[in-house]
Amino acid sequence: MIILLFVGFGAKAQEVYHVTRVSGNITNLSTGQPIAAGVALSPDDRLLFESLESYAITIGENMNRFLIKLPETEGNLDNRMLTASVKEVATPTKMRNLMLARFDPKQSEVNDLRQYFGNDKFSIIGNAVDIQLDKQKYPLSDDKFIVFYYRVDNNPISKKIGNQDQTLVLEKDKLVASSAGNEISNLAVYEYERSTNRSQEITKFTLVFVDKDELKNEFFTIIPILKRQKMADDDIKKYLIEYYYDFYGATDSKTIDQFADQIVKNYPQ
Repeated sequence: MIILLFVGFGAKAQEVYHVTRVSGNITNLSTGQPIAAGVALSPDDRLLFESLESYAITIGENMNRFLIKLPETEGNLDNRMLTASVKEVATPTKMRNLMLARFDPKQSEVNDLRQYFGNDKFSIIGNAVDIQLDKQKYPLSDDKFIVFYYRVDNNPISKKIGNQDQTLVLEKDKLVASSAGNEISNLAVYEYERSTNRSQEITKFTLVFVDKDELKNEFFTIIPILKRQKMADDDIKKYLIEYYYDFYGATDSKTIDQFADQIVKNYPQ
């Protein structure tokens, strides 16, 4: 019995990385197969990355989240082998505290657009989002309105944001040109007063539109991993929201709260 206990405590379970999303092409040289959402990787699996931009997001056995990506280094890329083992390039993410990440699904009006958007990355799930603004802080009219300033293919764009009854309407097809894909970098938000021609910058960030169907599939890949841990539905929902904030940045709190809630409720049992 003493020997068995010693063996049991001495053996350490090997970490397993469950892939939830892949960007670009990454091949597992240990199997010769491209990695995809739903597969599991071991620490010693050797990976071949198509480029330095290729990456995978994974969840470990203890539910920690990892980014698997080659580090950026100086030097000639042509002379660099884009291969590494999983354990060499698996970096744990800094899990965000939702309170600090501005997650507040009960907020009815936004009274601080700098706090709402942040100054790093803000994402929109789907093709549009409505933002109800506090009339005292942001009195919208034909004379006073919100403007987005950014560049596409190095061409400056100044876009008045449509509004109705104090609600800003951000729509992908009115903001993102086909050449820009799903992302606008260095987007500046201004308050503008037409009668005085005065403007005041509120914040600057990167705006990203997240495909709703792809996100649904990503969450459906994650849920079985969490259910094996006997997580309750409320805990699964919270984990999905935290995961989203870790990898996609801040977003509209009501939208992600409702989206995650429906995903958990509609997941096939």
